[in-house]
This record gives sequence, structure tokens and C-alpha cells, in this order.
Amino acid sequence: MNHITQKDIADKLNVTRITVSKALRDHPDISDEMKKRVHEAVKEMGYTPNLIAKQLTTRKTLTIGVVVPDLENSFFSYVIDSIIDGATERNYHVILTVSRENEATERKNIENLIGMRVDGLLVSVSQSTSNPEIFEYIKKFNTPLVFFDRAIEELGFSTIVFNDKQGTMDAIDEVAQAGYTKIAHFAGYSSINIGRERCEGYKAALRKNGLQLNSEWIIEGGYEVEDGYRAFMKLHEKGTLPEIILAVNDRVALGAYKAIRKLGLDIPGDVGIIGYGFSDTAQLFSPSLTIINQDPRKMGHIAVNTLIDEILMEEKPENPLSIIIEEDFQWKSSVNRKP
Repeated sequence: MNHITQKDIADKLNVTRITVSKALRDHPDISDEMKKRVHEAVKEMGYTPNLIAKQLTTRKTLTIGVVVPDLENSFFSYVIDSIIDGATERNYHVILTVSRENEATERKNIENLIGMRVDGLLVSVSQSTSNPEIFEYIKKFNTPLVFFDRAIEELGFSTIVFNDKQGTMDAIDEVAQAGYTKIAHFAGYSSINIGRERCEGYKAALRKNGLQLNSEWIIEGGYEVEDGYRAFMKLHEKGTLPEIILAVNDRVALGAYKAIRKLGLDIPGDVGIIGYGFSDTAQLFSPSLTIINQDPRKMGHIAVNTLIDEILMEEKPENPLSIIIEEDFQWKSSVNRKP
């Protein structure tokens, strides 16, 4: 079927194309009666706007490209939901891509989004990302980019992150004050900001509370369920278990849950688990997961509005924004409260 144009509608109504265009934009020059006739013709003839032509005129696509590592991770699902809501409120569309924790896929996604002429990019990098070349490439196009959650902070783009180091220290402080002294950490990769900040917070909190730092109790790995499973099995093989495991996110915590159950152990009787996560999803664990609480909806809201604000600026800001979102510790059933 041929696409109906504004000129086709104008010919049908015996008016000019400019009249049709203004009617569709609810311009005050056009009478209510004419607007009604145009909208009836639009419905009857099956007209849809030519977005490509509009883009050529305005040099804007009103689209935002988003790159996330994984949608199986509920954290990113909540973030994306908030990004879409925020973009819609400001009349932008979202094109979503997923890197699957793969740097090459991430790069291809970004190249495709740039090729689509998105007005800006929201990126949370993969766990394997090590080469910043693609982000330097983006600068050549003057395309605004905002990193969220997982960021490469030295590239000159705005970043939206959680206060992971302080949030970790606050959590360890609380369990240490409750009498726990043997705390292990299933860490993420130190090449990624969240893995590095959370591990630094863990080490700093142990020093602050006079607790022994056992290097064998820091197991670095990825951010998926299988990483938590493997880490616990490795820890179990070493012999003495800690009292508490701090998992780098709730998916790694879930992997630890699976390994603990397979070995016939009990949570929190034999070992307690703390993860980074969101209060909604923490309740889905059995027992409910003690968390360093991070609000993904808040992150998504801040990230999309920061990006759109930068898109609408006539000149790129000299200094990129660095927005840090605070966390709070929520003690739930996966860690016993000592008497």
C-alpha cells in the first residue's frame, strides 16, 4: 500500500498542504472546523507522519539510544522502565539494545545507534569493556552520552552512579557492630567502577572495624548467577566458611543461594548473605535478601532527564555532571540478628 502524504489529504479536502500541516500541529491559524475535517481525513485515509522527512527538516530524531549489559538482571529492567517513562514525558522515543556483557556487541550496538542518528546515548558498560575507543569515536559526532550505573568516568561524559563505597561501608559497619567478624566478598571485576568501588568499600570497612582481611575470602568474578554459584563452591572447597558473604549484586547472591542449598547448608543458619539490590526484588528471595538498597527507578529518571537536558543545550557543557545517588542498608531474613 502506498503511503498517504499530507498533499494527498490536502487534495482530498481541496486545501493547501500548509493548511493540513498546521491543522495537524493544532496551529491557532486554523479553524476548529478545518482541524476536525483534517483529522477525519487522516483517520479515513490511514495517514501516518513521515518521521524521516521531519528529521531532515529539524535535524533531530527525537530518539535516545540505550545500551545495557543484560535484561535478565531485573535491576536493568526497572531502570529501562523508568527511562522509557521519562523519555515519553519529554516526547522522546527509546531504542533499546543489549550487549549481553560482551564488549564487541556493545560496540556494534553503539555504532548502529549512531548510524540511526539518535539524539543521545545512555550507556551502562559491559563487564568485559576495556577499550574506550568507541566512546572517543562518539565525541567526533558531538552526540551527548550519559553513563549510568557502570561508567568509564575519565572520558569526559556525565555519569550517574550509586555511592557504592559509602553504602558498602555503612552495611559492613552495621553487621560488624552486631558482632559479625568473618565477612567474605564475592566481588565484581575491578576494571568496572561498581566492582572496584564496592570492593574498596568492603576493605575500608573491615579496616575501620578492626576486622581481619582474608585475601582468600575475596573472590573476583562476573555479575551473573553462575558467578555467585562458582564463587561459593570455590569458597566451600577452601574449608572454613565465613559468617557472612557480601555479593556484588543480587544475581551473584542468587547464585550463592543455589550453591548453599545444593550443599545442604542453611541461610542464614550456616552463612548469611548480603547483596546489592532493590527492595522489591529482595522480597522474592527465600529467605528475603539483606540488601544495600539501590533504587533503579530513581537512577533511570535522573539519567534520562540529564541526557535530554544535554541534548537540548545549544553548547556542550564544559564540565560533565557527576551525580551520585545514595544507598541505604536494609536488614532482612538472609542475615540473623545476633541477640
